[in-house]
Amino acid sequence: MTVPGGAVFLPLIGAVLHPLLGWCIQKGTFHGVRLSVIVAIANLVTAFIFLLYLNPTGGWEISGRDWWAIGNGVFFFLGQWFSIQSVKTGDLAVHSSALGMKVVIVGFFSMLVGLEPSSWSLVCGVTLATVAIFLVSGGSAEGWRTHRVTVGLTLVACLFFGINDFLTGWKSREIGAARWLILMMSTSGIISISLLFRRGEQLAMLARNPRITTFVVGAGLLLGLQALAVNLAFSRYGQPTLTNVVFSTRGLMAVLFLYLIGRKSDPRFVRKQSAGGVLMVIALAIVLGA
Repeated sequence: MTVPGGAVFLPLIGAVLHPLLGWCIQKGTFHGVRLSVIVAIANLVTAFIFLLYLNPTGGWEISGRDWWAIGNGVFFFLGQWFSIQSVKTGDLAVHSSALGMKVVIVGFFSMLVGLEPSSWSLVCGVTLATVAIFLVSGGSAEGWRTHRVTVGLTLVACLFFGINDFLTGWKSREIGAARWLILMMSTSGIISISLLFRRGEQLAMLARNPRITTFVVGAGLLLGLQALAVNLAFSRYGQPTLTNVVFSTRGLMAVLFLYLIGRKSDPRFVRKQSAGGVLMVIALAIVLGA
């Protein structure tokens, strides 16, 4: 597989899984499960999937550059935590539209250290992708002004997520992609366990309701597969900006999913999403040609 093929194909798989992941999370929260609990359980399932698929070397003794991977796991969890707080405080469309700034952060750091070539094509593609995410998610200037706290928390989440993606693309091959990813997700999983200890009543509810547990575990499986695909692309191909732009099509995949199941939307919203979809295709074409 060529470098562009892997950097594109793997995040595209992750983007396709995104609507189903969102559906499982929506079902879980609808039945009273806290978003933080869903994410914590998903992190544990993700770590388990990584352990099953990957075959790291070197044992569990931590030394040298291993600490980069552990720190990156902390960044990943912090990104999730601020993202959860953002969702709790305001409009989901505002949160989703602001998440596009992660692409800018990844691109900035990648070009700063020379991980990816600095070019007008890459800058233009990243800019268009960010605007496309804003439109597809239903963002608006008024919504950003009204929900400033949501925007602020989302931008902090973008910073942590962006650094996480960048470091995986930049540093993971120094200790091996498999070792890096397992140390990273194990760190996030250990932090998640401490969070679940404070949510005993939620775990008891899940134990009493197998159907709800199915949605929560399903979300974990989908998140695990999505995270595995995207992080393999980051670590093995070292093109985090390209991978992020491709993975940004997850919003477009969600729109297509809603269309396929017959969900009706406001015509003005559809026009905005359509414009975003066109921009996303153009952004992909520009970044692939960079």
